[in-house]
Amino acid sequence: MIAIAALAATLAAGCGPADENEVRRPGTTADALRVTCGADGARVPEPVVEARPDGLHLQVTNETAREVHFTVERDSSGGAGGAAPPGTSEHVLTIGPGKWTATCYVESEGSAGPAAFELVDTGIWVSTEIDECESPESAHGDPPSKVTDDANELPELARRGLEDLMGLAPGYAVEPAGYPEQKEAIFRARLDDRTVGTMSFYPDGEGGWLDGAATACADLGPTGSGEVEG
Repeated sequence: MIAIAALAATLAAGCGPADENEVRRPGTTADALRVTCGADGARVPEPVVEARPDGLHLQVTNETAREVHFTVERDSSGGAGGAAPPGTSEHVLTIGPGKWTATCYVESEGSAGPAAFELVDTGIWVSTEIDECESPESAHGDPPSKVTDDANELPELARRGLEDLMGLAPGYAVEPAGYPEQKEAIFRARLDDRTVGTMSFYPDGEGGWLDGAATACADLGPTGSGEVEG
């Protein structure tokens, strides 16, 4: 399946002390990230979590009376986030494995403090990070446009997007990346065991696909003849 997630994360931490005391035994992992957003910031009772096939699942429990915004971040590769109404809501994020911090923000009040957690890979994640590139550059259609109704065409469209938008010369293989069942489809361009660019697509809600972002290093232009792998 080409649809690859946009992040699986469940930020939820029960509404009371009993829930937060249900911490798993050392050496075990949770299948969702449970985050409580309260007056004292973010709380994560189970700091080690496994990704699911569609990404990081988060259960966010908002103890405030207003909507909060949450982010999951790390310095080296940005992050993701969303909004959570009062009560418990579920979210999915397509971030990769590693150590992250979850932060809750209340409008006009800022953040009261982040909480650290580790996302563990079970062998299903295919890295989307671009190798040997400190400052990747991205380009995308504005506004996004529909590119196809056939998911089988996406690998070739990814190759064209990387060449047209980022100026990459042919000579690399294009392969699916991210999580195997994520909603977003993302492909990476590989050359000499390096990832030199990525191209993403998003479902349009009607069975088709919209173009996303093409990302690559400005000075990383492979040469040769292109090759597309299913």
